Amino acid sequence: MNEKITAVLITKHKDYPKIILDRLVGFDEIIIKTECPNIYTRYLEAAKAKNEIIYVQDDDCFVNHQELGLHYDGRLTNSMTPHHFQAYKDTGATLVGWGCFFPKEALKVFQKYIDKYGMDHHLYREADRIFTVLNQPHNTIIMPHEDLPQTAERMSFEPNHYIWASEAIQKTKLLT
Repeated sequence: MNEKITAVLITKHKDYPKIILDRLVGFDEIIIKTECPNIYTRYLEAAKAKNEIIYVQDDDCFVNHQELGLHYDGRLTNSMTPHHFQAYKDTGATLVGWGCFFPKEALKVFQKYIDKYGMDHHLYREADRIFTVLNQPHNTIIMPHEDLPQTAERMSFEPNHYIWASEAIQKTKLLT
């Protein structure tokens, strides 16, 4: 991919993991938000990007973003495991944490959600699901990733994680 790309990286921690930053090459701009209060902030930071192509990933994994970038075709292009692809294939949502490229203009879908539901709990916590439901079709690429050690504060370990994710997907589907 020869276009200029902005990587947008968020973390709850005081510092973004250096081990990931050392592997991120080829980006024209990198925006990092530390001590990030919520997932929606990822997209607020993306709106500030100087480039029209955005790349995001979570702070707890390694992804071959250069390989994934070869598949970018102007649509939301993300990496997933075979297991997670099967789990999400009928939901209308997909995952962005293992790497995702998308056009900056895709951010405009949030206004549709905000107009209907406001700045609610689901927007702040489940912005990835809202974003992907409203930006179909996806170009999902099955590829490996490498997880960093998991900590107890991960969203997927929270007791209501799957309930809130499902609620956000269902609410957002009503907008499509």
